[in-house]
Amino acid sequence: MDSRDLRWLLKQSLRLSPPLTRKRGLREDPAALFGNLDAEALQRLQTLQQRYRLSDWPRLCVAMEYRENLTLLDLLDRCVPPPAAGARGLDVGCRNFSYLPALSAFSGGRWDGSELDAHARYWNGLTRRAYGEWMARQRAGCRYLPGSVLHWRDRYDLIVWLLPFVVEEPLRWWGLPQRFFQPLVLLRHVHGLLQPGGTLLIVNQGEAEADVQQALLDHAGLQATALGELQSPFSPFRHRRFGWLLRAGLAPATLPP
Repeated sequence: MDSRDLRWLLKQSLRLSPPLTRKRGLREDPAALFGNLDAEALQRLQTLQQRYRLSDWPRLCVAMEYRENLTLLDLLDRCVPPPAAGARGLDVGCRNFSYLPALSAFSGGRWDGSELDAHARYWNGLTRRAYGEWMARQRAGCRYLPGSVLHWRDRYDLIVWLLPFVVEEPLRWWGLPQRFFQPLVLLRHVHGLLQPGGTLLIVNQGEAEADVQQALLDHAGLQATALGELQSPFSPFRHRRFGWLLRAGLAPATLPP
C-alpha cells in the first residue's frame, strides 16, 4: 500500500465535517472582475446577463468561481444545444459543485454533482462535500453525490465532464489511488448515463490530453464532434482547453410481445 492509498483511507475514515451555513461570496462588484474587456467581450457579457439568471451569483461565488462560472456559461451557450425544459443534468467530478450556478442558469433544470474525492478537506476544516451540499441546497431538486460515478445508474439529458483523468499524472497530483485511473471504463459508463438524444460535453486540458481523449473515444467506438480549442474572453485559466460533444443515439423501438 503506497502513500496515496494511506491518505485515501484516512480521508474515508474522517468524513465528519461541520456543515456550511454561508459562503463568503463576492466582495466586489462583478463588473470589477472584468475591467479590461474589449467592446466585443463587454457585449458578450451583457448578452449572457440578459439571457440567463445571474442575479444571485455574487452570493454563491467567490471571485475565481464567478469567472469560472461565466466562462463555462459562455461555452455552454455557444457550443451545446439548449436542453428541453425540465432536463436533468450531471456534473461529473464536480469537486465542491462550484459550477452549479452556470449549469443551472443554462438548463434551468435539476442537476446532480458526482465527486469521487468528496471528503477532501479545506484549510478551514470543511470538506468538499460540505460545500457541495450547501451549493446543492441553493437550487431546487439538485443533489451532491459523493463517491464514484460508476455507482450511479440514473439517466440524464445533459452531462458535463470537465477535465477527466485521461492521463495518470493529474490523478497522482491530486493524491488519488492508482485503482481509480479507469479512463475507458468511466467514458463508457458516463456516456451510458445519457438519455436517448442526450448530450455529453467533455473538456480536456492541453493538446496532449485532447489527443488521448480522441484515442479513448475511438477505442470506445463513440462518435464525437471535436469542438477544438475552447476560448472565452472571461477565462481565468492559464492552460488551453479543448472540447468534445457527444449525442446519445435514440433507443430502438420496443417490439410488442
